[in-house]
Amino acid sequence: MPADENFPPDHGEDHTPDGPAAEGADSVSGEEESEAATESAGAESGTGDAAPAAAAPAPRRRRARRMVLWAAAGLAVVLTAGVATAYGYYHSLRSGMVQHDLESVLDEADRPERLSDAVNILFIGSDGYEEGSTAYQQEFEGERSDSIMLAHISPDDRVSVISFPRDSLVQLPQCDAYAQTEGTSGYFGMINAAMYHGGPPCVVRTVESLTDIRVDHFVHLSFMSFRDVVDAIGGVRMCIPEPMRDRRSHLDIDAGDQVLDGDQALSFVRARYEIGDGGDIGRIDRQQMFLGALADQVTSNDVLTSPTKLNGILEAVAQHSATDQELTLNKMLSVAVTLTDVDLSDIEFHTVPWYQAPYDPNRVMWYPEESEELFSAVREGRPLPPLPADEAGVPQERPGASPTPADTAATEEAQEAGEESLDSLNGGGRDATSNPCADGLGFGSGEDGIEDR
Repeated sequence: MPADENFPPDHGEDHTPDGPAAEGADSVSGEEESEAATESAGAESGTGDAAPAAAAPAPRRRRARRMVLWAAAGLAVVLTAGVATAYGYYHSLRSGMVQHDLESVLDEADRPERLSDAVNILFIGSDGYEEGSTAYQQEFEGERSDSIMLAHISPDDRVSVISFPRDSLVQLPQCDAYAQTEGTSGYFGMINAAMYHGGPPCVVRTVESLTDIRVDHFVHLSFMSFRDVVDAIGGVRMCIPEPMRDRRSHLDIDAGDQVLDGDQALSFVRARYEIGDGGDIGRIDRQQMFLGALADQVTSNDVLTSPTKLNGILEAVAQHSATDQELTLNKMLSVAVTLTDVDLSDIEFHTVPWYQAPYDPNRVMWYPEESEELFSAVREGRPLPPLPADEAGVPQERPGASPTPADTAATEEAQEAGEESLDSLNGGGRDATSNPCADGLGFGSGEDGIEDR
């Protein structure tokens, strides 16, 4: 019906109403008369031709206008269909991802308040996936988090990534049973056990209880997701300061500037025991260096302008990852738009301030005051402070401990080195533009690590 009103079948054709009773054609004939009068006036001022002759071109102009309108309408339909197709595609990817309902597990009354407009996304990497697995697992039975990082995305185009050492001894909160897990009462233990007790919701609850930072969303990444993302963008270029070998992670790479494929990158970020001091702090240092290189690669024009690479990234994340239900497609796009304005130099990495546990050389604990300084800056949306823990090679004494005369000189030398390196860091954290070969790479470059770690 609307199409007939706007474009009558006989509009613009030779049609003469039968007699004066055909008044229904006024809506069309009125327009024709106005155009004819205009043309007649123009003719009188020029050639002096009669009005009937001047009115003849009007139907051709009406047909031209009609063709333009139809073309515009057709273009609008094509564009709308394209947008709808793209939205449908991304929606299908999102709907295919595993989604966890935090609202049904976490009590809102126990969660921190949101104090700023920043977005905090918790990234959880797990060691519960056997090599060669192809899908995200939901049981979490026997699974522990291999890495925990909180990405703090500020409205003023700053991104800070905080690493929580998996060997941290902390006060774990009470967690309800989830999926195949049995839940737990609160106790003092390793932070990576939260996944084992209650899946991703328990990890979120643990981080929130320790930091008082509201976790807006979480992304649980499997090893396969990480590997496939790296392969999708054609590998990540890294500078390796010296040959690295680690049998447990199957790492075997030579020194020098090179491109790591997905399997090599996965081995690199997992390697621990046979590199440097064999500790988790050195591995965090290497992970941060790699993520800086990965961010540089992902934000390059070669990736952003390649539909194939972008599609590969989306499919890798959708097939092998999980998020909370509140991380909708619109929110994903909103975060992505925000990140397009972030320069690589505006991305910094931090590590929670730690010291070696006094009764277990293979565990670390957190400095209360320095940690609270870091966490309060995140809560309030302020720039993060410079912290000695961001320099992984600096030995740190437990609170209240007095260094012995034998190690005073070594401690002072390490502190001076730490202060010197902090002066060049962006906002106090590790700059994402840092060059691994120039700045060291998680004790993998021949530097001395902390003894007995």
